[in-house]
Amino acid sequence: MQRVQIYRTIIGIILIGGFSFHLSAQNDDVSVTYHQAPNAVKDSSFFSSKRNDILQKIAIGGTLGIQVGTYTYIELSPDVSYHFNKWVAVGVGGTYIFGHDGHNKSSSHVYGARVFAEGHFFNYIGLHVAYQALNYDDFRQQISQRIWSNNLSMGGGYYQRIDRFSLYFFLLYNISDRRDYNVFGDLLVKVGFNIFLK
Repeated sequence: MQRVQIYRTIIGIILIGGFSFHLSAQNDDVSVTYHQAPNAVKDSSFFSSKRNDILQKIAIGGTLGIQVGTYTYIELSPDVSYHFNKWVAVGVGGTYIFGHDGHNKSSSHVYGARVFAEGHFFNYIGLHVAYQALNYDDFRQQISQRIWSNNLSMGGGYYQRIDRFSLYFFLLYNISDRRDYNVFGDLLVKVGFNIFLK
């Protein structure tokens, strides 16, 4: 009888111990399986700040030239640039030029595309290098035909950025594979502006 009592006591202790161990194990599992819910506001602000960082580095602008008279000249050269920092920028752009000579009543259309890189130093100095492909009429032939020219222009001048706005005035030397019939000539004056998106 006493032996049966001992067995019951041992079994009771084992059951109670196992039960309490199971409870503590469940508590540990619960504490481990809890995860913090994603913070939507924090995530959206992260992406918003990244977007703002990119927009702060992108600028749109270009040059616009107009001359009206016996000879009419209209140039529209928009571009988009990405500024890695305040010293280095790269960009792409297009060019359209309309010319009309009132003396011989002839008109011409020039169009093309370009890629460029710029360096900005000391808040006032800019260096510029660009490759530009241009398509225009070759009037030297009896029957006018359109031709392509490849142009590499490089130089520098005045550049200043004020907040989201920048101005530049560059004097560039132009090298063309059509030196005998170069639309721009050897020297270019490039005056323009940029507006940063943010």
